Amino acid sequence: MMTAARNRLCRFAELCRLWAERNFAGCTGMVCHVSLGGAALIGGTWLSEMLWPGWMGTALFFLGCLLLLETALWLAAKVLRLILKVGFRWGPATAALAAALWVMVDRGTSNPEWQAAVFTAAAVIILQGTALGIAALCRRVVTPTSLGTALCFGALTVLLGVFLFTDGIDGQVIEGYLRASGLPAASDAAASDGPYSVKTVDYGTEGGLPSGTVNLTRYMSRESLDGLSDLQVDLYVDYDLNAVPLVGRIWYPEGGENCPVLFIAHGNHVVTVDSYLGYEYLGEYLASWGYVVVSVDHNACNMLSGENDGRAVLLLEHIGQVLAYNERELAGLMDPERIALAGHSRGGETVATAALFNHYDRYPENGTIRFDYHYNIRSLIAIAPTEGQYEPGDHSVELTDINYLLLYGSNDQDVTNFQGMNQYENIHFSGEGDYIKSALWIAGANHGQFNSLWQDEDQLAPAGWMLNTGDFLSMEEQQAIAKRMIRAFLDVTLREDGSQLPFLTDWRSCAEELPATVYSQCYETSAFQVLANFEEDSNMETGSGAGVSLQAEHVSLWTEELATYHDGGELDNYAVRLRSYGDTGTYTMTLPEMDLTDLAIQFDISDYDSDSVERGQYSLLDCTVEVTDAAGNTSQASLSDFAAVYPPFPVRLSKLDYLFGEERFQYNFSTVRIPAEAFAGEADLGTVVQIRFRLDGPSHVRLDNIGLAGQIAENPSD
Repeated sequence: MMTAARNRLCRFAELCRLWAERNFAGCTGMVCHVSLGGAALIGGTWLSEMLWPGWMGTALFFLGCLLLLETALWLAAKVLRLILKVGFRWGPATAALAAALWVMVDRGTSNPEWQAAVFTAAAVIILQGTALGIAALCRRVVTPTSLGTALCFGALTVLLGVFLFTDGIDGQVIEGYLRASGLPAASDAAASDGPYSVKTVDYGTEGGLPSGTVNLTRYMSRESLDGLSDLQVDLYVDYDLNAVPLVGRIWYPEGGENCPVLFIAHGNHVVTVDSYLGYEYLGEYLASWGYVVVSVDHNACNMLSGENDGRAVLLLEHIGQVLAYNERELAGLMDPERIALAGHSRGGETVATAALFNHYDRYPENGTIRFDYHYNIRSLIAIAPTEGQYEPGDHSVELTDINYLLLYGSNDQDVTNFQGMNQYENIHFSGEGDYIKSALWIAGANHGQFNSLWQDEDQLAPAGWMLNTGDFLSMEEQQAIAKRMIRAFLDVTLREDGSQLPFLTDWRSCAEELPATVYSQCYETSAFQVLANFEEDSNMETGSGAGVSLQAEHVSLWTEELATYHDGGELDNYAVRLRSYGDTGTYTMTLPEMDLTDLAIQFDISDYDSDSVERGQYSLLDCTVEVTDAAGNTSQASLSDFAAVYPPFPVRLSKLDYLFGEERFQYNFSTVRIPAEAFAGEADLGTVVQIRFRLDGPSHVRLDNIGLAGQIAENPSD
């Protein structure tokens, strides 16, 4: 029986061999060359992006990689023939193509490994199948099989090219959410320039204002560089870390005097790009409204790791250099009492660290190194920031009494886990002075388009070929949001212009001035009095405020946990999560008798019901907030009258997400503020003893930062 089975297997193998010889005899060479060509394209593109961006660099590195791979294959065939007596070239060529594709997919996506493996295998089969068919036709071996192979796999190769080299797919999710909120699905809103003509001056460059250097060797080193990163820095950076030149560009209003000043720090990127020049759109716009804007060059820090403390020191040194011009070449242009810092990516983390170091007299990692900055930094802006890459003395960067604006996007394919919300939660107010922190989540915004030179690929090619960019906002729209929000924040915190405050606390009231997309906004002022923020302990029944107790009823889930902002990611912030089925679930805060007259109830809330979204239901969250007085009388208000709280937002960051039907949900908090006078009913607002949240119908929500807010100061300042 075993012999018969073996014979049948041998006959089948022989038939396969005869079939292959009849249709594809002599085609192995073409398959090998195409496989190596695919691997060379991936490798050459990566080398070009790192060392010589542009078509010429890509072409030369492609040819170099192809020559290297062809030589390696020839040697491998010789060795195999010598050892195994066969010249087996197809195996090594296939391995080279598969390895290149795997690295590309692995770096460009966070999809499960099995999905990456399926795509890699399919791509190898498609490319090699096309090569087989074309080689057969070129050798005039025209059979139905060879012709069909050429046509079918050729069509699949075209589709693979479309998949890799186009933007991807727009799932129209934003449009569905806008319809749910009643907002228009399209808008021509743009940030208009101000009344000033804008002038520009460089410093630290040839022909620019003279500048000094700074020694950063105490804060960073290039020892972490290896391989291509080391080569890239050697080719493009012509100075050592002990003499880093202070280089930057200044935009300023012509004829301006005593202007507020904003310093911008870019993030980590390849050093082949002068990233600090990518914020011209902000510099031109803000300068036209009377601000001096300084974009500083941090390329000395790029490609390194563990360098964010050095970035902060470099930024502070730039401030000193530019303020020196205020006494000489640019005399009287800037007001040194009104300084703000903005940072993008690692630069967003840098500005918080710089604000911390600004108040220190000694370096936290080595007290023998003295600091002496103490500039009047009033406000910080973090754009798609990292957080926690540098922890001074193994502590988080916690700041008190400073204004803070956070901007981040749903489609960030670099900093994918909303790290900036950790820093937002670590901005505290003492109650002395008027300050504000505000965070705006922007649907369709990515990481790179906040910098005009980084554009829409948050990963360099070829990994960037795997990213889905088809559902992005345009770069013009994304930058218009940044311009308008940053100007409003600076007007409020540096110019004490309260008319711009709604941009920071109620984006819906300013929707006509912003591009149409989905927004979620959190904010808090120094007038906020916390009742429950769930940070103090694990006792479910105690609040953060004195004498505050908590109780949930008619719910199937009641837990306090680390807040999840997206599938699979937690941040260092606790919130309460509640789920109710059918019945009206309640969450009650019992308080010492309080006078809410002239106050507002404020809380952060997030819809956690992704099941409804999967069913195509995009309805806004609503619930009833009820207050009870000492006599038992009640008054109510509806959440939906004061904020638009969207359901969880599904995103597909990679093209594989569409291919395999994957989506990741993002769960964003929105701040709701309900003034006491808005409550309808018989409760005496001067003797309130309970605040109750009523979840009408099936609900799944999270609550955080519940408290009382006074009148929002129109002029947050120091």
